[in-house]
Amino acid sequence: MLEMIVSMGVFAIAVLIAVGSLLALTNAQKKALVFQSAQDNLRFAMETIARDIRTGDFYYCGSNISDIPVIPSEKDCSSGGPSLTFRNVSGNVVTYQMRNGRIQKKIDAGDFQPITSSDIAIEYFNFFVIGSLSSDDFHPRVTVVTKGVSGLGSVRSELNLQTTVSQRKIQR
Repeated sequence: MLEMIVSMGVFAIAVLIAVGSLLALTNAQKKALVFQSAQDNLRFAMETIARDIRTGDFYYCGSNISDIPVIPSEKDCSSGGPSLTFRNVSGNVVTYQMRNGRIQKKIDAGDFQPITSSDIAIEYFNFFVIGSLSSDDFHPRVTVVTKGVSGLGSVRSELNLQTTVSQRKIQR
């Protein structure tokens, strides 16, 4: 009888360890999926923004989210700004900024449309524009910095991304 009790105790401990390991693996898998989703979403948004900026001109860095010119002129902001307005390769006026925790895009007089999923909350989104003024001797450079958060509790994932884009046009 004593051997039976000891073997049941050893079996119970083994099952507890196995279940604990399984729960830890499941939690790690959830966290990996949340992080992958956040990474894919932010990477897509940053690539979209970079592609538009690379072929655009007349970069206007807004000092606040209401600072959006109807016709973009050139305005640098080496200390950063929350919005960027420029003319894209098609001649449309494009504005990017963060609104309601999402990166949003506006084309011409249209409404802002989100380009990030509601699954990810954007906590920081800023533009740094250098060299957009015609008097400068080098091509304009725009640095985009963002921070996104996805998930809750133990599966919360935080992602910081930054990219610098230079204009592709040879002659201005």
